[in-house]
Amino acid sequence: FALHCIISLCSCVLAKHLLAQQQRQVSRASTMGDPRRLSVEEPQGDEPIIDGEVLDDLEGNGEDLGLPDDESSGGEDMEAEEAGPHGEVEDDSIHSFEGHSDAVLAVAWSPAHPDLVATGGQDDKAFIWRVGQDAFESTAGTLSTLELSGHSDSIACLAFNSRGTLLATAGLDGVVKVWSAADGALVKTLEGPGGGCEWVKWHPKGDVVLAGSEDFTMWMWLAQSGTCMQVFSGHQGPVTSGGFTPDGKAVVSTGGEDDMSLRVWNPKTGECTATLQGHAFHQAGITCSAIHSDSAVVLTGAEDGCVRVSNISSNRILGALEGHEDSVEAAGFSGHLPLAATAGVDGKLLIWDCATLSQRGACVHPDAITRMAWHPLQPLVFTACLDGMVRCWDLRTGGAVRQYGGHAAAVQDLALSPDGSMVVSGGDDNSGKVFMTSGQM
Repeated sequence: FALHCIISLCSCVLAKHLLAQQQRQVSRASTMGDPRRLSVEEPQGDEPIIDGEVLDDLEGNGEDLGLPDDESSGGEDMEAEEAGPHGEVEDDSIHSFEGHSDAVLAVAWSPAHPDLVATGGQDDKAFIWRVGQDAFESTAGTLSTLELSGHSDSIACLAFNSRGTLLATAGLDGVVKVWSAADGALVKTLEGPGGGCEWVKWHPKGDVVLAGSEDFTMWMWLAQSGTCMQVFSGHQGPVTSGGFTPDGKAVVSTGGEDDMSLRVWNPKTGECTATLQGHAFHQAGITCSAIHSDSAVVLTGAEDGCVRVSNISSNRILGALEGHEDSVEAAGFSGHLPLAATAGVDGKLLIWDCATLSQRGACVHPDAITRMAWHPLQPLVFTACLDGMVRCWDLRTGGAVRQYGGHAAAVQDLALSPDGSMVVSGGDDNSGKVFMTSGQM
């Protein structure tokens, strides 16, 4: 196959390690025949990719926040740049990947490799590519780009496994494909869902893939063999979000329109062990969810702007969080402070105190928020917005840290590098862009 993409290398690169400014370099990369093999090595550690314990689990064998008392609304005073999706803005990115021929809908960063990212698009293709100055120089500007073809419809989501050796792509064609991150080879095609895939996740300790479908079902496969381990049935609407609990012992899923439920499943048996649904819960389709690191508390957001906090261990609704005026598109818990955040079509990123279930801040955007990502080391949240901007917010104050321009249309997804020094985004302008975050804390 032939692949043509433009790699733009601009200023703002590698603070502390490179000169303060460097001349932007532009390189046109083309891969012909066999793609260059990426240097994706097994991370060091004692835990195997798939171990007996993970398979046994799934097969059935064997304080003071330091925050002001008043709600912070520092983000409300942040003015967006005049030029939005239809105007010219300064490109703050260090790389601009333009291998896609249609909108980039999904991005992912390898959790084990600081220079390996993937993008999936409306052109039915995914790409694996490297980022950073070292990658640019060591590959003569090609960034070892690998094209992954085979889907017959848009790639709506993708994810690396915990070791960064495999990439799962899930499409609106109802198919999940597993690829080698080292050479882009297809490992397995996972079939079963009768509708488009809404999301795809990996088990936190093994190579087990979980995907939710618009056909009301959720599927679990063993990635290397393609064996279907479970089909979870019970939702009365599309399975809009879900995943394994962080301890890997349960599966959580949410239902969209006509279902409006949160369900907990036993991955060993496929049995639904708990259901939250009804008048006290959501009255509109659930759009997103997040599971706390304790594997017990779940945050859910819905189309009508309602947010609920639930405990799936006790099967209780802990509280209702009010503040959004339109559909909630993203939710999550901070890994550093007892805070949570939700983001919505109303352009609000709302910060919540988990102890009191009260609002601690409102970060207002000029347009709808499509995605939210958390910094791995700092109490910071990054947002993707329909105005084409990526923004960084400090959870402690609710204030804006920085905004990143470069996309000429809406930003659909974003992900941070394992060390938080870079963020990759995908947009409706058919590009994937990488921005430096280091030096901005």
